[in-house]
Amino acid sequence: MSMPIGGLPPIPLWQPGSRLPDPVPAAGSAAAGSGAPQGAAAAGDGARFLQELQKALQQVNDLQLQAERAGAGLASGSIDDVARAMIAAQKASLALDLTVEVRNRALEAYQEIMRMQV
Repeated sequence: MSMPIGGLPPIPLWQPGSRLPDPVPAAGSAAAGSGAPQGAAAAGDGARFLQELQKALQQVNDLQLQAERAGAGLASGSIDDVARAMIAAQKASLALDLTVEVRNRALEAYQEIMRMQV
């Protein structure tokens, strides 16, 4: 099990040993002829993904706000624990760096898909 980074829980996208679903169902399969249930499942997965993404971004924002409050408290003298303020700042920094890298990877994947010839 991996450790959470910046307070964000790991998101299991694929479990070792599990089989990935076929992206295009076979022509004779039941799923190939029924577009509505498959479309409904895809819409549900998209909504769930959006909720998870919003939750993760909210957690990153919360870490940024905590770091800002810790820095302001340190500057005003209301917080004496420098280590705690530095830890909050590092957590926020790591979470933001991870968010930017995930965004970059998603953008690269999108650009790669757009370059594919059909």
